[in-house]
Amino acid sequence: MAGLEFQERFDVSSSGITFEQLVTDAPEELSNSINKTGVLILPSHETEDSFYTGSLDTLDYLNDNGLKTDIYANDEDYKELGLHAADIWLGTFFVKNIVIPVFCGVIASYIYEKLKAKKDDKISVKFIVEKKDGKSSTVSFDGKVEEMEKALNAVKEFSNDD
Repeated sequence: MAGLEFQERFDVSSSGITFEQLVTDAPEELSNSINKTGVLILPSHETEDSFYTGSLDTLDYLNDNGLKTDIYANDEDYKELGLHAADIWLGTFFVKNIVIPVFCGVIASYIYEKLKAKKDDKISVKFIVEKKDGKSSTVSFDGKVEEMEKALNAVKEFSNDD
């Protein structure tokens, strides 16, 4: 029996999620905290409340490298989803327009330097990117790390939109 063949997925599409909506929908104590951030780590894997294992490490790395980042959950509501595979499940990030260039550099460093990703490793990540007009688009990527640059380049394009 042959194994499933891996297929890369790269998609850029409109998103109905806005930063303002995330702040409004959050509990008051969380909305006060996230209102001051440039990047939000959102629940992953199509869940409303679970984050990939390692999300707190990602949070710390982004904050330590100058990106004001927060998790979209209160401490008591935070739970992790452990996926056991050789793949890198990075998660879902909401990125405000003003921090896009810095974010792309820092997240690339995180993938290669902190996670020690190799070019044949598989990675899954989703970026919801705020455009200058306040609307957002989603960049989803599932593929080999060596192809990740096309997703980051798509994210960078939104910082240039007028």
